[in-house]
Amino acid sequence: MRHKISKSTLFFQDLFAACFQRMKQQVVETLLLLCVCHLFGLYNPNQVADALKLPKARLYRGLGSLSLYHAKCLNLRLGCAMALDFIKDAESKSAPTQSRRCITLSVDDTNLPRDAETLAYCSHYYSKKHNAPIYCQNILGITLKCGEPVVPLAMRLVSKQGRGNTDKPTLVITMLKEVLACFDAQGIDLRTYPITFDSWYAGRKLLEALVALGFTSILVHGKNNFVMTIADTKTKLSAHKKHIALHENQWGCDKPVYRAKAISPTFGECIVIFFQERGKIRTLLVFGKPLRAAEALRIWSQHHGIEQFWRYLKTNLHVSAMSLQSREGAYVSLGIKVMSYLMLLQIRLSEQRTFHQIQLQLTGERHILTDFITHFHTITSKEP
Repeated sequence: MRHKISKSTLFFQDLFAACFQRMKQQVVETLLLLCVCHLFGLYNPNQVADALKLPKARLYRGLGSLSLYHAKCLNLRLGCAMALDFIKDAESKSAPTQSRRCITLSVDDTNLPRDAETLAYCSHYYSKKHNAPIYCQNILGITLKCGEPVVPLAMRLVSKQGRGNTDKPTLVITMLKEVLACFDAQGIDLRTYPITFDSWYAGRKLLEALVALGFTSILVHGKNNFVMTIADTKTKLSAHKKHIALHENQWGCDKPVYRAKAISPTFGECIVIFFQERGKIRTLLVFGKPLRAAEALRIWSQHHGIEQFWRYLKTNLHVSAMSLQSREGAYVSLGIKVMSYLMLLQIRLSEQRTFHQIQLQLTGERHILTDFITHFHTITSKEP
């Protein structure tokens, strides 16, 4: 395990040298030290300083020197660089292997608890009742799932109630353009892969923007109140569910499904797939390439990967345990959590163990941190 951590640390050190050439060595070592300490159950600079007998001011001074540009790049470039290796490896394989890995982009957001569990329950009430936005309570993310690994490509902090400059669909397009630019520079076209959204993001404006970017397969989870015309019957999807007959044992489908062409006054022409999951009938809207039911359901099953990523970020990496000052500090905190996730992902793939198993073992071996700290010369120096 110690060798795997050292190897992963060197990988990220080389990645920083390539992506952040102007970043000071002390800042790089501070970020890497905090990421390594996340593996051992130390989730913020205070805990790291107390455990390793380091001056707290030195850690905070290194983090505070990061600009907003570099702080945002932490949540973009590192994940894209790692995802690039997964995509190149998948594209070098045979067509059946590529089909099994089913590379998929997913977009979703999650709440970011910062004010303890009780206040988190009150945030929705406060925001709606008093019409006051609660800042830094929501993370908007884009992930890529290639087989089993889930890699975060871009993360953005947004307000729960935003104005025009924090409109989530608009931010999604901005983030996608940044991600596409990173991969286009390396000769990889992400537009050829499907992209999935939750029903909250369904809208003509977003769909038209995605088509303009070049995406050919767009999947959106359907809401019951969406109005669709199916077989000359125009009504809500909730009413269509009562009259359709799901077909068992369809080719490539492990659940009852019904596929139909539909026309929506909001979205235009699309394919609607009704499927039964956990005793309920759910709907999936397919735009662009008219996928078969088996293909669409296989792609939609990949959307669960971004939910797994949010769970790891909150449960295993304690995203709410670190809170730095200012807007730059908020992005640095999130960037450190994303880096820690990528480091854990590397070790998990080589060790073939879960995140929890790795952290459980390393939490009981914190004494080996003294061996790693000797490699961070700018942090362990005797200078104040």
